[in-house]
Amino acid sequence: MKHKGLMFVIMYLCAVFASVTQLKIVPLLGLLGANLSIDMGQISWLMSVFTVAGIILAIPAGALVGRFGPKKVFAAVMVVTVLGNVVGAFGLENYGVLLLSRILEGCGFAMCSVAGIVFVNMWYPNKNTGLFVGIFVTFAAIASVIALNLALPITEMWGLASVWWLTAFVSACLTVLFVIFVKEAPAPGAASGEGAPAASAADKPSLVAVLKSAPVLLVCCAQLLIGFYLYFFMNNYPTVFGEVYALDPATANFYGSLNGLWGIPGCVFGGFLLDKIGKKGAPVLDIVCFAVMFVAAWILTGLNPALYILHTVLTAVFPGLVLTAGNFLVPLCVDKPADIGYGIGVLGLFYSVGIFIGNPIILYGVQMTGSWDTASMILSAVSALGIVFMLVFIAITRKKEPING
Repeated sequence: MKHKGLMFVIMYLCAVFASVTQLKIVPLLGLLGANLSIDMGQISWLMSVFTVAGIILAIPAGALVGRFGPKKVFAAVMVVTVLGNVVGAFGLENYGVLLLSRILEGCGFAMCSVAGIVFVNMWYPNKNTGLFVGIFVTFAAIASVIALNLALPITEMWGLASVWWLTAFVSACLTVLFVIFVKEAPAPGAASGEGAPAASAADKPSLVAVLKSAPVLLVCCAQLLIGFYLYFFMNNYPTVFGEVYALDPATANFYGSLNGLWGIPGCVFGGFLLDKIGKKGAPVLDIVCFAVMFVAAWILTGLNPALYILHTVLTAVFPGLVLTAGNFLVPLCVDKPADIGYGIGVLGLFYSVGIFIGNPIILYGVQMTGSWDTASMILSAVSALGIVFMLVFIAITRKKEPING
Protein backbone atom coordinates (compact mmCIF):
# COMPACT_ATOMS: atom_id res chain seq x y z
CA MET A 1 0.00 0.00 0.00
CA LYS A 2 1.38 3.38 -1.04
CA HIS A 3 2.02 6.37 1.23
CA LYS A 4 1.67 4.43 4.48
CA GLY A 5 4.32 6.64 6.06
CA LEU A 6 2.46 9.89 5.26
CA MET A 7 -0.83 8.45 6.46
CA PHE A 8 0.75 7.25 9.69
CA VAL A 9 2.25 10.69 10.35
CA ILE A 10 -1.09 12.45 9.83
CA MET A 11 -2.93 9.95 12.03
CA TYR A 12 -0.22 10.28 14.69
CA LEU A 13 -0.45 14.09 14.73
CA CYS A 14 -4.22 13.85 15.08
CA ALA A 15 -3.76 11.60 18.11
CA VAL A 16 -1.19 14.03 19.54
CA PHE A 17 -3.67 16.91 19.46
CA ALA A 18 -6.46 14.76 20.87
CA SER A 19 -4.09 14.25 23.80
CA VAL A 20 -2.99 17.92 23.91
CA THR A 21 -6.69 18.59 24.36
CA GLN A 22 -6.59 16.44 27.49
CA LEU A 23 -3.31 17.72 28.94
CA LYS A 24 -3.46 21.43 28.11
CA ILE A 25 -5.00 22.27 31.48
CA VAL A 26 -2.24 20.59 33.55
CA PRO A 27 0.05 23.66 33.77
CA LEU A 28 -3.03 25.88 34.09
CA LEU A 29 -4.69 24.13 37.03
CA GLY A 30 -3.65 26.85 39.49
CA LEU A 31 -5.04 29.58 37.25
CA LEU A 32 -8.25 27.64 36.65
CA GLY A 33 -8.66 26.96 40.37
CA ALA A 34 -8.31 30.64 41.19
CA ASN A 35 -10.49 31.69 38.26
CA LEU A 36 -13.31 29.32 39.23
CA SER A 37 -12.73 29.39 43.04
CA ILE A 38 -12.56 25.59 43.32
CA ASP A 39 -10.57 23.29 45.63
CA MET A 40 -8.07 20.53 44.84
CA GLY A 41 -10.71 17.81 44.75
CA GLN A 42 -12.80 19.71 42.20
CA ILE A 43 -9.69 20.52 40.18
CA SER A 44 -8.85 16.80 39.99
CA TRP A 45 -12.20 16.16 38.31
CA LEU A 46 -11.30 18.46 35.45
CA MET A 47 -8.70 15.84 34.56
CA SER A 48 -10.55 12.68 35.54
CA VAL A 49 -13.91 13.57 33.99
CA PHE A 50 -12.11 13.62 30.65
CA THR A 51 -11.95 9.83 30.90
CA VAL A 52 -15.66 9.30 31.66
CA ALA A 53 -16.30 9.16 27.92
CA GLY A 54 -13.33 6.82 27.58
CA ILE A 55 -14.87 4.42 30.08
CA ILE A 56 -18.30 4.57 28.44
CA LEU A 57 -17.13 4.50 24.81
CA ALA A 58 -14.05 2.26 24.81
CA ILE A 59 -15.90 -0.99 24.04
CA PRO A 60 -18.45 0.64 21.70
CA ALA A 61 -15.45 2.17 19.92
CA GLY A 62 -14.25 -1.34 19.11
CA ALA A 63 -17.68 -2.17 17.70
CA LEU A 64 -17.82 1.06 15.69
CA VAL A 65 -14.37 0.46 14.23
CA GLY A 66 -15.43 -3.07 13.28
CA ARG A 67 -18.63 -1.83 11.64
CA PHE A 68 -17.62 1.42 9.99
CA GLY A 69 -13.83 1.07 9.73
CA PRO A 70 -11.16 3.08 11.54
CA LYS A 71 -11.20 6.03 9.12
CA LYS A 72 -14.77 7.11 9.76
CA VAL A 73 -14.40 6.61 13.50
CA PHE A 74 -11.14 8.57 13.65
CA ALA A 75 -12.60 11.41 11.58
CA ALA A 76 -15.53 11.62 14.00
CA VAL A 77 -13.01 11.64 16.87
CA MET A 78 -11.35 14.74 15.50
CA VAL A 79 -14.62 16.61 14.89
CA VAL A 80 -15.68 16.01 18.50
CA THR A 81 -12.21 17.08 19.70
CA VAL A 82 -12.59 20.41 17.89
CA LEU A 83 -16.11 20.88 19.29
CA GLY A 84 -14.95 20.15 22.84
CA ASN A 85 -12.23 22.77 22.64
CA VAL A 86 -14.67 25.39 21.33
CA VAL A 87 -17.14 24.68 24.15
CA GLY A 88 -14.27 24.85 26.65
CA ALA A 89 -13.16 28.24 25.34
CA PHE A 90 -16.62 29.61 26.17
CA GLY A 91 -16.80 27.82 29.54
CA LEU A 92 -13.75 29.11 31.39
CA GLU A 93 -15.90 31.14 33.77
CA ASN A 94 -18.32 28.30 34.56
CA TYR A 95 -17.18 25.06 36.23
CA GLY A 96 -20.16 23.05 34.93
CA VAL A 97 -19.64 24.09 31.31
CA LEU A 98 -15.92 23.40 31.56
CA LEU A 99 -16.67 19.91 32.90
CA LEU A 100 -19.04 19.35 29.97
CA SER A 101 -16.35 20.40 27.52
CA ARG A 102 -13.94 17.93 29.13
CA ILE A 103 -16.43 15.12 28.57
CA LEU A 104 -16.82 16.11 24.91
CA GLU A 105 -13.04 16.23 24.50
CA GLY A 106 -12.83 12.83 26.17
CA CYS A 107 -15.16 11.33 23.56
CA GLY A 108 -12.49 11.99 20.94
CA PHE A 109 -9.62 10.71 23.02
CA ALA A 110 -11.57 7.55 23.94
CA MET A 111 -11.74 6.35 20.37
CA CYS A 112 -8.45 7.51 18.85
CA SER A 113 -6.37 4.85 20.60
CA VAL A 114 -8.66 2.05 19.39
CA ALA A 115 -8.81 3.26 15.80
CA GLY A 116 -5.08 4.07 15.76
CA ILE A 117 -3.97 0.58 16.83
CA VAL A 118 -6.35 -0.97 14.28
CA PHE A 119 -4.78 1.24 11.60
CA VAL A 120 -1.28 0.09 12.63
CA ASN A 121 -2.25 -3.58 12.46
CA MET A 122 -3.97 -2.90 9.13
CA TRP A 123 -1.01 -1.09 7.54
CA TYR A 124 1.80 -3.17 9.09
CA PRO A 125 0.29 -6.63 9.68
CA ASN A 126 3.35 -8.85 9.44
CA LYS A 127 6.45 -6.74 9.97
CA ASN A 128 7.44 -3.97 12.38
CA THR A 129 4.03 -4.04 14.09
CA GLY A 130 5.64 -3.58 17.50
CA LEU A 131 7.78 -0.68 16.28
CA PHE A 132 4.84 1.27 14.87
CA VAL A 133 2.70 0.47 17.92
CA GLY A 134 5.57 1.84 20.00
CA ILE A 135 5.76 5.00 17.92
CA PHE A 136 1.99 5.48 17.99
CA VAL A 137 1.61 5.20 21.76
CA THR A 138 4.08 8.07 22.23
CA PHE A 139 1.37 10.50 21.15
CA ALA A 140 0.45 11.25 24.78
CA ALA A 141 4.11 11.84 25.68
CA ILE A 142 4.56 14.28 22.79
CA ALA A 143 1.35 15.99 23.84
CA SER A 144 2.63 16.30 27.40
CA VAL A 145 5.82 18.03 26.23
CA ILE A 146 3.80 20.43 24.06
CA ALA A 147 1.21 21.23 26.73
CA LEU A 148 3.57 21.65 29.68
CA ASN A 149 5.96 23.91 27.80
CA LEU A 150 3.57 25.99 25.70
CA ALA A 151 0.23 26.30 27.48
CA LEU A 152 1.40 28.67 30.22
CA PRO A 153 3.44 31.01 27.93
CA ILE A 154 0.53 31.16 25.45
CA THR A 155 -1.84 32.01 28.30
CA GLU A 156 0.49 34.74 29.56
CA MET A 157 0.66 36.28 26.09
CA TRP A 158 -2.94 35.99 24.86
CA GLY A 159 -5.12 34.95 27.78
CA LEU A 160 -6.57 31.72 29.10
CA ALA A 161 -9.02 31.07 26.27
CA SER A 162 -6.27 31.28 23.64
CA VAL A 163 -5.01 27.78 24.52
CA TRP A 164 -8.45 26.31 23.78
CA TRP A 165 -8.86 28.25 20.54
CA LEU A 166 -5.39 27.37 19.28
CA THR A 167 -5.89 23.67 20.05
CA ALA A 168 -9.25 23.76 18.25
CA PHE A 169 -7.71 25.44 15.18
CA VAL A 170 -4.79 22.99 14.84
CA SER A 171 -7.11 20.02 15.41
CA ALA A 172 -9.47 21.29 12.70
CA CYS A 173 -6.60 21.61 10.20
CA LEU A 174 -5.41 18.08 10.98
CA THR A 175 -8.96 16.78 10.57
CA VAL A 176 -9.04 18.12 7.01
CA LEU A 177 -5.68 16.50 6.21
CA PHE A 178 -6.84 13.21 7.72
CA VAL A 179 -10.03 13.07 5.66
CA ILE A 180 -8.15 13.87 2.44
CA PHE A 181 -5.08 11.66 2.76
CA VAL A 182 -5.64 8.77 5.15
CA LYS A 183 -7.02 5.52 3.71
CA GLU A 184 -7.74 2.07 5.04
CA ALA A 185 -5.74 -0.85 3.66
CA PRO A 186 -7.80 -3.16 1.45
CA ALA A 187 -8.50 -6.46 3.14
CA PRO A 188 -6.79 -9.54 1.68
CA GLY A 189 -8.81 -10.65 -1.30
CA ALA A 190 -10.57 -7.36 -1.79
CA ALA A 191 -10.57 -6.35 -5.42
CA SER A 192 -10.36 -2.62 -4.91
CA GLY A 193 -11.30 0.29 -2.71
CA GLU A 194 -11.27 0.71 1.01
CA GLY A 195 -12.63 -1.71 3.53
CA ALA A 196 -13.16 -5.44 3.67
CA PRO A 197 -15.57 -7.81 1.94
CA ALA A 198 -18.52 -9.05 3.97
CA ALA A 199 -17.30 -11.28 6.77
CA SER A 200 -18.69 -14.71 7.55
CA ALA A 201 -20.29 -15.26 10.93
CA ALA A 202 -17.13 -16.98 12.18
CA ASP A 203 -15.03 -13.97 11.18
CA LYS A 204 -17.24 -11.33 12.81
CA PRO A 205 -15.92 -9.55 15.92
CA SER A 206 -16.93 -11.15 19.21
CA LEU A 207 -16.88 -9.16 22.44
CA VAL A 208 -17.78 -12.31 24.40
CA ALA A 209 -14.68 -14.11 23.12
CA VAL A 210 -12.49 -11.17 24.16
CA LEU A 211 -14.02 -10.95 27.63
CA LYS A 212 -13.61 -14.72 28.14
CA SER A 213 -9.87 -14.57 27.37
CA ALA A 214 -7.90 -14.63 30.63
CA PRO A 215 -4.65 -13.46 28.94
CA VAL A 216 -6.42 -10.46 27.42
CA LEU A 217 -8.02 -9.54 30.75
CA LEU A 218 -4.71 -9.81 32.61
CA VAL A 219 -3.02 -7.51 30.10
CA CYS A 220 -5.97 -5.13 30.51
CA CYS A 221 -5.59 -5.18 34.31
CA ALA A 222 -1.92 -4.27 33.91
CA GLN A 223 -2.97 -1.45 31.57
CA LEU A 224 -5.37 -0.13 34.21
CA LEU A 225 -2.45 0.15 36.62
CA ILE A 226 -0.39 1.99 34.00
CA GLY A 227 -3.19 4.52 33.49
CA PHE A 228 -3.35 4.99 37.28
CA TYR A 229 0.43 5.39 37.62
CA LEU A 230 1.43 7.21 34.46
CA TYR A 231 -1.27 9.86 34.53
CA PHE A 232 -0.58 10.71 38.13
CA PHE A 233 2.85 11.89 37.02
CA MET A 234 1.64 13.44 33.78
CA ASN A 235 -0.99 15.44 35.68
CA ASN A 236 0.75 16.18 38.97
CA TYR A 237 4.52 16.24 38.48
CA PRO A 238 4.65 20.06 38.40
CA THR A 239 2.58 20.19 41.60
CA VAL A 240 4.83 17.64 43.34
CA PHE A 241 7.98 19.53 42.35
CA GLY A 242 6.39 22.77 43.50
CA GLU A 243 4.90 21.64 46.82
CA VAL A 244 7.37 18.94 47.92
CA TYR A 245 10.60 20.47 46.58
CA ALA A 246 9.64 24.18 46.56
CA LEU A 247 10.54 24.80 42.91
CA ASP A 248 9.13 27.81 41.11
CA PRO A 249 6.27 27.13 38.61
CA ALA A 250 8.39 27.46 35.47
CA THR A 251 11.07 25.08 36.76
CA ALA A 252 8.44 22.66 38.09
CA ASN A 253 6.69 22.63 34.68
CA PHE A 254 10.03 22.01 32.96
CA TYR A 255 10.80 18.96 35.11
CA GLY A 256 7.23 17.76 34.66
CA SER A 257 7.54 18.02 30.89
CA LEU A 258 10.60 15.76 30.96
CA ASN A 259 8.31 12.91 31.97
CA GLY A 260 6.63 13.09 28.58
CA LEU A 261 9.92 13.64 26.78
CA TRP A 262 11.56 10.48 28.13
CA GLY A 263 8.48 8.44 27.32
CA ILE A 264 9.02 9.00 23.61
CA PRO A 265 12.28 7.07 23.07
CA GLY A 266 11.14 4.57 25.71
CA CYS A 267 8.02 3.61 23.79
CA VAL A 268 9.78 3.54 20.42
CA PHE A 269 12.60 1.37 21.77
CA GLY A 270 9.98 -0.77 23.50
CA GLY A 271 8.20 -1.39 20.20
CA PHE A 272 11.46 -2.37 18.51
CA LEU A 273 12.33 -4.65 21.43
CA LEU A 274 8.89 -6.28 21.41
CA ASP A 275 9.33 -7.22 17.76
CA LYS A 276 12.46 -9.11 18.86
CA ILE A 277 11.23 -10.79 22.07
CA GLY A 278 7.66 -11.49 20.95
CA LYS A 279 4.70 -12.62 23.01
CA LYS A 280 6.71 -14.80 25.39
CA GLY A 281 9.20 -12.10 26.30
CA ALA A 282 6.71 -9.23 26.68
CA PRO A 283 5.34 -10.20 30.14
CA VAL A 284 8.88 -10.65 31.48
CA LEU A 285 9.67 -7.14 30.28
CA ASP A 286 6.53 -5.93 32.06
CA ILE A 287 7.64 -7.49 35.35
CA VAL A 288 10.98 -5.70 35.17
CA CYS A 289 9.20 -2.43 34.39
CA PHE A 290 6.77 -2.73 37.31
CA ALA A 291 9.70 -3.44 39.64
CA VAL A 292 11.44 -0.24 38.55
CA MET A 293 8.16 1.66 38.90
CA PHE A 294 7.87 0.40 42.48
CA VAL A 295 11.27 1.85 43.34
CA ALA A 296 10.46 5.18 41.66
CA ALA A 297 7.17 5.44 43.55
CA TRP A 298 8.80 4.54 46.88
CA ILE A 299 11.34 7.38 46.64
CA LEU A 300 8.87 9.98 45.28
CA THR A 301 9.14 12.33 48.27
CA GLY A 302 12.77 11.62 49.16
CA LEU A 303 14.63 12.94 46.14
CA ASN A 304 17.59 15.29 46.11
CA PRO A 305 18.21 17.66 43.17
CA ALA A 306 20.67 15.23 41.57
CA LEU A 307 17.84 12.68 41.22
CA TYR A 308 15.13 14.93 39.75
CA ILE A 309 15.90 14.13 36.12
CA LEU A 310 16.56 10.43 36.77
CA HIS A 311 13.19 10.16 38.50
CA THR A 312 11.40 11.63 35.48
CA VAL A 313 13.16 9.01 33.34
CA LEU A 314 12.06 6.11 35.56
CA THR A 315 8.44 7.27 35.75
CA ALA A 316 8.20 7.71 31.97
CA VAL A 317 10.26 5.03 30.22
CA PHE A 318 9.14 2.01 32.23
CA PRO A 319 5.40 2.72 32.31
CA GLY A 320 5.73 3.53 28.61
CA LEU A 321 7.22 0.11 27.94
CA VAL A 322 4.27 -1.57 29.66
CA LEU A 323 1.84 0.65 27.75
CA THR A 324 3.45 -0.39 24.47
CA ALA A 325 3.53 -4.05 25.47
CA GLY A 326 -0.20 -4.02 26.24
CA ASN A 327 -1.09 -2.70 22.79
CA PHE A 328 1.34 -5.22 21.28
CA LEU A 329 0.06 -8.23 23.25
CA VAL A 330 -3.69 -7.87 22.89
CA PRO A 331 -3.77 -8.38 19.10
CA LEU A 332 -1.67 -11.53 19.68
CA CYS A 333 -3.99 -12.85 22.40
CA VAL A 334 -7.38 -12.46 20.72
CA ASP A 335 -8.91 -15.40 18.85
CA LYS A 336 -8.92 -13.78 15.41
CA PRO A 337 -7.93 -10.52 13.69
CA ALA A 338 -11.56 -9.35 13.61
CA ASP A 339 -11.49 -9.21 17.43
CA ILE A 340 -8.57 -6.75 17.56
CA GLY A 341 -10.90 -3.73 17.67
CA TYR A 342 -12.84 -5.15 20.60
CA GLY A 343 -9.61 -6.23 22.29
CA ILE A 344 -8.07 -2.78 22.05
CA GLY A 345 -11.41 -1.31 23.11
CA VAL A 346 -11.43 -3.36 26.30
CA LEU A 347 -7.77 -2.44 26.84
CA GLY A 348 -8.71 1.21 26.44
CA LEU A 349 -11.59 0.79 28.88
CA PHE A 350 -9.29 -0.53 31.60
CA TYR A 351 -6.70 2.16 30.83
CA SER A 352 -9.35 4.88 31.09
CA VAL A 353 -10.63 3.45 34.37
CA GLY A 354 -7.07 3.64 35.72
CA ILE A 355 -6.74 7.26 34.63
CA PHE A 356 -10.20 8.09 36.00
CA ILE A 357 -9.76 6.64 39.49
CA GLY A 358 -6.07 7.43 39.95
CA ASN A 359 -6.12 11.20 40.38
CA PRO A 360 -9.10 11.39 42.77
CA ILE A 361 -7.87 8.49 44.92
CA ILE A 362 -4.36 9.89 45.28
CA LEU A 363 -5.25 13.58 45.58
CA TYR A 364 -8.03 13.00 48.09
CA GLY A 365 -5.59 10.79 50.02
CA VAL A 366 -3.00 13.56 49.99
CA GLN A 367 -5.64 16.10 51.00
CA MET A 368 -6.87 13.94 53.92
CA THR A 369 -3.39 13.12 55.27
CA GLY A 370 -1.73 16.40 54.36
CA SER A 371 1.29 14.49 53.01
CA TRP A 372 2.52 13.50 49.57
CA ASP A 373 3.93 10.35 51.20
CA THR A 374 0.42 8.96 50.74
CA ALA A 375 0.85 9.21 46.98
CA SER A 376 4.15 7.36 47.26
CA MET A 377 2.56 4.46 49.17
CA ILE A 378 -0.42 4.13 46.83
CA LEU A 379 1.76 4.13 43.70
CA SER A 380 4.11 1.55 45.24
CA ALA A 381 1.17 -0.78 45.92
CA VAL A 382 -0.08 -0.32 42.34
CA SER A 383 3.34 -1.29 40.96
CA ALA A 384 3.52 -4.42 43.12
CA LEU A 385 0.08 -5.49 41.89
CA GLY A 386 1.29 -5.17 38.29
CA ILE A 387 4.03 -7.71 38.99
CA VAL A 388 1.38 -10.12 40.31
CA PHE A 389 -0.78 -9.77 37.18
CA MET A 390 2.15 -10.49 34.87
CA LEU A 391 3.26 -13.53 36.89
CA VAL A 392 -0.25 -14.94 36.53
CA PHE A 393 -0.19 -14.18 32.79
CA ILE A 394 3.03 -16.14 32.40
CA ALA A 395 1.63 -19.03 34.44
CA ILE A 396 -1.53 -19.45 32.35
CA THR A 397 0.13 -18.95 28.94
CA ARG A 398 3.32 -20.98 29.54
CA LYS A 399 2.04 -24.10 27.79
CA LYS A 400 0.06 -22.33 25.08
CA GLU A 401 1.23 -21.29 21.65
CA PRO A 402 0.48 -17.76 20.47
CA ILE A 403 -3.15 -17.65 19.38
CA ASN A 404 -2.99 -14.97 16.74
CA GLY A 405 0.54 -14.21 15.77
